Amino acid sequence: MDRGAGSACGVTEKDETMATADPKAAFTGDFERLREGLPGRGAAWLDALRRDAISAFALAGFPGVRDEDWKYTNILPALKDRLEPVLDSEAAAVDDSRLRPLVSQASGITADAPLVVFVDGHFRASLSRPGGSVAGASVRLSSLRERLATDPQQLEPWLGRYLPVAAHGFAALNTAFLDDGAVIEIAEGAINEQPLHVVYLATRRERPFVAYPRNVVIAGPRSSALVVEHYIGEDGARCLTNAASEVVLRSGAVLGHVRIQDEAKSSFHVARVEVEQGPGSNFVSHAFGFGAALSRTELTVRLAGEQAECRMSGLYAMDGSRHVDHHVTIDHCAPHTRSDQLFKGILDDKSRGVFTGRVLVRAGSQKIRAMQKNPSILLGEGAVAETRPQLEIYADDVVCNHGATVGRLDESALFYLLSRGIDPREARRLLVAGFAAEVVESVVPETLRHALTAMVGERIRALGTAAKGQAA
Repeated sequence: MDRGAGSACGVTEKDETMATADPKAAFTGDFERLREGLPGRGAAWLDALRRDAISAFALAGFPGVRDEDWKYTNILPALKDRLEPVLDSEAAAVDDSRLRPLVSQASGITADAPLVVFVDGHFRASLSRPGGSVAGASVRLSSLRERLATDPQQLEPWLGRYLPVAAHGFAALNTAFLDDGAVIEIAEGAINEQPLHVVYLATRRERPFVAYPRNVVIAGPRSSALVVEHYIGEDGARCLTNAASEVVLRSGAVLGHVRIQDEAKSSFHVARVEVEQGPGSNFVSHAFGFGAALSRTELTVRLAGEQAECRMSGLYAMDGSRHVDHHVTIDHCAPHTRSDQLFKGILDDKSRGVFTGRVLVRAGSQKIRAMQKNPSILLGEGAVAETRPQLEIYADDVVCNHGATVGRLDESALFYLLSRGIDPREARRLLVAGFAAEVVESVVPETLRHALTAMVGERIRALGTAAKGQAA
């Protein structure tokens, strides 16, 4: 099928007007028009997966503020424009020279590590690191589109098995339209010390668009690796990134996962990360939210095997009227499992930060330890932090606690620094940087930690921590 036939993506002016008024109909119509050109078409299991997904979307539509889980995040501004997927031919038409500086800046945080780059949702070999498609014989890093086109059966045991399409409309659409993304397979016993870096770049286009990155990460038994999932955008890019990742840790696997959302302020970002942990596995997650006008990241971890552990941390820093939402669910499905969460927010101007941390301990899952903390600093008089800890416990031999604080900079600490002759702007920057450091300092390896420290420092300076807020 010629996906680009006729007017832009085959959409007439009348269709577009109707679609803008009814985004649900627009997305459903796009699927019917584009599905023949999606990779893996003809594989019965994949066709059924996409069919079930679009049916789930048709039934549920988009979540709204009347849904309890979306109570504080109104997604309607992301849907006010007509959003169409970018075709692979359209993505390929963007010249490398325009994108290379952004990619170079992003890839610099992992030095010479293997790198794959996607432009507006499509794999770009020319921007990926030479040799980065294979990081040694024990790790395979490839394009989802390529794998679906050549041998979709290899992905049947994993793709679509962990992301529930009934969760909400965005999850359903990601599965219905799944086209490209990163597939990372780490062999049994493999120890991979270099980060595996996946960069998603959104370009500035004449019309707003939607991209559906889909990642699959399979960490084999007793393997060890670090995956960096990185979202960036050109200034002025107007897009909705609807991303999803399915991550599986088999018995004894150790996996680090660093997620950086630093897209353009004119963009929107909705993402879901589903993690399944086997016995004795260890998952360490870091989530950084710096970009987009509105972003929501959902992280769900199922501790399905005994002695499985996860440590999750996050840092978000917002200004203007931007909105960031992290929705974390830790599901203790097996006894003798452990989880720790630390998410910190820095909110300036009239920005809003939302954190929901749900811990579920299922019946029979004894000897559980679950900790959760969500402190936030408000720099602007109009900034708002919403924090919602949720403990749901059906076992009696557990240790679970949570803590949340919302406040402003410590006046006594600020006075101390000012009394030592430190400039007020620098004094506030130092205090905010100290607040953020606890999250960044837990990142390994050291080279990545230093790069993230610099990135966070730049973000804090951009907030203008001394120009507003408390008086000197």
